[in-house]
Amino acid sequence: MIWDEVLQHIKKEVSPQEFDKYISLMKYDENASKSNLAVFIVPNPYIKTWIETSYAESIAHIFEIINKTKTEVKIEVAKEKQGNKSQKAKNQRIQEQHFLNSQQTFDNFVVGSSNEHAFTVAESAAKRQATAFNPLLIYGHTGLGKTHLLYAIGNFAMEHRKKVIYITAEEFMNEYHKHLKQRTMDAFRDVYRNCDYLLIDDVQFLGGKSNLQEEFFNTFEALYKSKKQIVMTSDKLPKQIQGLEERIRSRFEGGMMMEIQPPEIETKVRIIEQKCRDNQINMDKETINFLAENINENIRQIESVILKLNFQHSITNQPISISMAKNVLKEIQKEANEEIGLEKIINAVAKECNVKPSEIISKSRTSRIVQARHLVIYLTRTLASSIDSMGMLAQKLNMKDHSAISKAFTQISKKIESDENLKRLSKELKNKIQNEKSL
Repeated sequence: MIWDEVLQHIKKEVSPQEFDKYISLMKYDENASKSNLAVFIVPNPYIKTWIETSYAESIAHIFEIINKTKTEVKIEVAKEKQGNKSQKAKNQRIQEQHFLNSQQTFDNFVVGSSNEHAFTVAESAAKRQATAFNPLLIYGHTGLGKTHLLYAIGNFAMEHRKKVIYITAEEFMNEYHKHLKQRTMDAFRDVYRNCDYLLIDDVQFLGGKSNLQEEFFNTFEALYKSKKQIVMTSDKLPKQIQGLEERIRSRFEGGMMMEIQPPEIETKVRIIEQKCRDNQINMDKETINFLAENINENIRQIESVILKLNFQHSITNQPISISMAKNVLKEIQKEANEEIGLEKIINAVAKECNVKPSEIISKSRTSRIVQARHLVIYLTRTLASSIDSMGMLAQKLNMKDHSAISKAFTQISKKIESDENLKRLSKELKNKIQNEKSL
């Protein structure tokens, strides 16, 4: 079976601990899989999230090399047996504690001028529960180490026998809706309001979700009044999160907010050296410097490039070199340019602007929907290679013709130049869309 062959390659790329903890739990669904689709079943949402963010891209790459076909990796959670619901609710906290990434600690977080303040504050929050910085919000662009610091706090706390919950805001929402539907909200609240450390990733996801914000606010208040530590991450400041209630924003701003900035070249060099040591990869100084100077500011892309280089080394038996690095970077950029399409841009803009994708392609003239639609036009003209003409774009967005697209593009371009908030938003969207494809 092809999965057995893929597994042999994966074993060369990850540590034995990671393999046992995550990869070994993946079950290949041969019936649902196709030549261009690999479907896996995992036991719970936490394993699903971790594999999607840490391994899916590398697994897809290995499938592509073996199959000679571009392959999508799809992770699904095993359907829950009826008799297990009660036990699962009781074990919820244990599961959430267990699936912290134990490999990401304060000891292996590479500190530089771009992140040293965030590191210091995170370490203080871990060591001085709810007395130093509470709540703590760490914010910055995608892939700069925010989640690493959350894991580091959680791992430190668990070493000191504290009850820790790590969860993304989206997972928090999914759990909330599930318990609401099953009428087991008491069990839900018992889990999230009885921990020493609540670590929530991507709190910007709360924006525009009023019922979810109500539950989150009450959870926040219960923990804060009990002197429990709350640490969150976001890709933006609270005041920049659209649809975030004033009372929640004020709670966030009443604590410590610390930014992580993109790493400078010297820090990227040390990050690459650290990743090579962690994965037992031999790479000469010249190649390390080349990567530091040519990889964008996203640390996740650094990790992805290193894994791809190690894979190339394992199948060719050639030493990792600048030439090999150039080819890998060229391949990544080509894939990114080819695969940024209109649907991806619409979904990204809809999520950021708190509108529905269907509203963007409707004929609605509501101002916020018009602005979202114009942002789609701007980003499509700037990023997408799959749209051949303005006429095609007009057709897909249900606009009159190419002249309407041209007019909208001119309007939004001028507005972006004069409006700092819109300029920031367009830049963030560009980074998210591009980085998502280059990871």
